[in-house]
Amino acid sequence: MDIRTQSALLASIIGLALGVSMLLRPQRPRVLTLYSVFTLTVAGYYLSLFFHSIFPAQDYRWVSRIALGATVLVVSLVPGAAVAFFLEFLGVSKSAHQVGRRLALLSGVLGLTVAVTPLADKPWARLALGAWVLGTLFTSVSLLVHRVRTTESRIEQFRLAYLAIGAGAAVLFNGLDFLSRNDIPFPTLGPVFATLYLFFLAQTLLRLRLMDLHELLGKIASQTVLAIILASVFTVLTAWVDENTSLFVFNTVVAAFVILILLDPLRTKVEEMVVRIFFRERFALLGTLSTLRVRMASVIEISELARVVLDALHETGRVTHASVYLMAEDRPGYRLLDSRGPLPVALLDTAAARGVLFAVASGQKAVLLENIERRISVMRVQAVEGKRFRDELKRLNDTRAALLQMKAGISVPLMGNDRVIGFLNLWDERVPEAYASDEIALILEVSERMATVLENSKLYEKIRERDRLAALGEMAAGLAHEIRNPLGAIKGAAQCLDPKKLPGEDGEFLDVIVEEVNRLNGVVTAFLDYSRPLKQNFGPTDLNEVVTRTMRLIQNDMPATVELAVELDLRLPRSEGDAEQLKQVLINLVQNAVQALGPQPGRITVRTEKPERFGDLRSAGGEFVEVRVSDTGPGIPADQQPHIFVPFFTTKQKGTGLGLAICQRIVKNHGGSISVQSKAGEGTTFIIRLPALPSEPVEAALPDGTPAPPTRPSQPALPVPEELREPAPASKTPEPKPKKDKRRRAG
Repeated sequence: MDIRTQSALLASIIGLALGVSMLLRPQRPRVLTLYSVFTLTVAGYYLSLFFHSIFPAQDYRWVSRIALGATVLVVSLVPGAAVAFFLEFLGVSKSAHQVGRRLALLSGVLGLTVAVTPLADKPWARLALGAWVLGTLFTSVSLLVHRVRTTESRIEQFRLAYLAIGAGAAVLFNGLDFLSRNDIPFPTLGPVFATLYLFFLAQTLLRLRLMDLHELLGKIASQTVLAIILASVFTVLTAWVDENTSLFVFNTVVAAFVILILLDPLRTKVEEMVVRIFFRERFALLGTLSTLRVRMASVIEISELARVVLDALHETGRVTHASVYLMAEDRPGYRLLDSRGPLPVALLDTAAARGVLFAVASGQKAVLLENIERRISVMRVQAVEGKRFRDELKRLNDTRAALLQMKAGISVPLMGNDRVIGFLNLWDERVPEAYASDEIALILEVSERMATVLENSKLYEKIRERDRLAALGEMAAGLAHEIRNPLGAIKGAAQCLDPKKLPGEDGEFLDVIVEEVNRLNGVVTAFLDYSRPLKQNFGPTDLNEVVTRTMRLIQNDMPATVELAVELDLRLPRSEGDAEQLKQVLINLVQNAVQALGPQPGRITVRTEKPERFGDLRSAGGEFVEVRVSDTGPGIPADQQPHIFVPFFTTKQKGTGLGLAICQRIVKNHGGSISVQSKAGEGTTFIIRLPALPSEPVEAALPDGTPAPPTRPSQPALPVPEELREPAPASKTPEPKPKKDKRRRAG
């Protein structure tokens, strides 16, 4: 059996495997079916050629004649299968498909005519049929070349150019094989090139990314070099043995051991060498990513971590945009921590991040802009109607908009405690498909290490904060004694002097002394409340009941110009919490809203609800419930919003600046968060989010036993059932209230 016969057998086996593997794929598109037909036809040609070679005519006359006829017939079917596949692959119009069918029919009739008649034994007839087949196959190549020239997508041009070059080489070398069959010395390379092209074509259909094809070419090159090296080792150890069978077996065993020892280190070295020579930028990026994983282990500060990662990636030259987003503490969304290149959006809010979060929740470890755009284009071509189609298209458009806002070609979520705590975004805008699959795998490893460092950094910050608060509490206890004793003496001395007996401004000065002493005492008390550990009494808590009882306590103190409304979600699940501490938070927020409204008429709304799963970024780790306190006041200026939860920050004339800081501390101890949404002139909304308790679904009912309506009721003032009401305090004449500044005052 010569090399030509062996190569034909190898090509037929690989072709059959490729064709059958495509047919076994579930829900395969039509293009894969046509590829299978094309591949099986080529495999059938090489198989019949193999049988014709091993059954020579002088020994097996009839078998050789049947094999020759089968070869002629099958080779005439190859052009039709090739044209049909490439027309479907390129998406050519239906009229061209009709031409392709006629061409396939004509080619089949010609092949059948030659195969079943004595023309099969005529060299000129076989040569004429071969010329017809090669010319028709070059027509398929011309379809690829024409599409390369007409397509606008640069990445599509590269992909089709690879296919056109490979198809031309396969057709050319199969044509040159006729020289060797006519006793003209020329190496048989047609089956080798045809097999490689069919394999590369299959990878093109399955791998839509050009960078993956580059990676495939690199692996083919490295495996070829590795095979040559190992074959050389085997040849050196066995070629010098002549006819000594025992020595040949011994050297073969030795060669096998040498190959096994060298295989793994040699494969790694060869792959590294191929990538370094042919893909230099990719080699630099892979080296940087590998080094970066080690460097991050020694970083603790979050800002330093972002700087190290972004600097290392930006210096590779493979990244034009790089950014890190972390979950915002003061509002729902992700805030930009650091970036390189053109500045992305500073805050990715809840609505913008909905699509990205859905992609992460569906199991995607990385969101690629190229995949999103490709899917959108496919769906627009399909033009299918239906709610599911519209929802998916809207979600894809939302995801694409979020990636463009973050200037991300690839966005990798940073996961911590089963929720998305941030994003690592990379983009090379010069190349549509910038990163290969192995590079993306290393980026995922870097993001996992980065998320671990972020979680450790937050834990470290919590430990430092706990130690700071412990030291602050000890200092506060001593500070309280040192300040309160003199304050008591000053206040007592001032009160001993009757302001009414002092003439003129002296009496007013005494009133100022007493008032300021009381204010300073309040500051010391608030400071002690903030610094000392909270005494918590957690248990299953009904937030609707907490809101109802709290509003009933403060409704009598509401100014006549302020309308208090409560909107309760009667199907709200319970939460684990301390009802008294939550009541303190609500009282503080409502009092701030009253002070923001001032003497102007306004409305304060306290609402409970359960947000939808992807309505808020923090809900990715479980179910949450919300309490919203909204007012129609002047709003909080944008420059003050980042500081309103900072201790001792206040815009009130006599505020301590600890009210909102204490509220935030209480809510965080409940495992929740508090944020603010405000626009100048449109009012302010404080949102308290608390984890919901998992419970069995029960039908909500009103206190009198009637089923609750599914919608959220909105009641003015306070909708307290009669049986829950307590005797109201005796009416009293409200004291005149001092005029307040119309601006929202934090604290």
